[in-house]
Amino acid sequence: MSRTLISMIEQMEPGVVILNDDLTVSSVSSMIFLIFGHIPRERIFAGDLLGIHSEEARAKVKETLRLARQAQRHIPLSLKFVTSEGQDRYLLIKLITIVGRESADDKTCALFYDITPFTLAERKLTRVPVTSRGEIHLLKPEEIVYLKADNIYSMIYTESGEYHSDLSIGAIEKRLPGEMFFRIHRSFLVNITRIRKVHRERHECTVEAVGGEVRLPVSRDKLQGFLMEMGLK
Repeated sequence: MSRTLISMIEQMEPGVVILNDDLTVSSVSSMIFLIFGHIPRERIFAGDLLGIHSEEARAKVKETLRLARQAQRHIPLSLKFVTSEGQDRYLLIKLITIVGRESADDKTCALFYDITPFTLAERKLTRVPVTSRGEIHLLKPEEIVYLKADNIYSMIYTESGEYHSDLSIGAIEKRLPGEMFFRIHRSFLVNITRIRKVHRERHECTVEAVGGEVRLPVSRDKLQGFLMEMGLK
């Protein structure tokens, strides 16, 4: 029987962080020290939450917390990928506003669900965590038609739709089956089992994948390796 996202969450103990209004950490559950074992205990409680994030991540974290506090309705789960002590971790994060007796007593509760065991097997992705319209999806690699680089993130395309991933295309490539996916271009990673046509013209080569209405370019430096992989050379 396949496990749904809800049933997986029911099996996990979440890490809990309670934040004060100034973003300092009020208290945490013991699970937080297991999830973020690479961060010293004293650092978690010293200063505000932004201090334990990288410079480029701070603005995004601050804006996410601001929106959570101002939200008048359900706040969707968010997805985060972290590397802790050389181990990849995939976390689902839920933000909840806790209302105190006085408005100055309001706090923010962050729940962290470690879904790594359900997505990785020997550092290879058995499920790819993605988001679409505020919902979290776990895609099987074989469902993916192709991936496109989106700055430091990725867009993932299947026959049923497109999804966002917080991982770069290079990070995903390392964690997908090499016999199934080929990097045809700096910006594109394609599932070779889903290629329907290969178009070769004088100065360029493109591929057409199942369910896709676009042609994906094969860069010159990838062309010979791609043709050999497809048995065309």
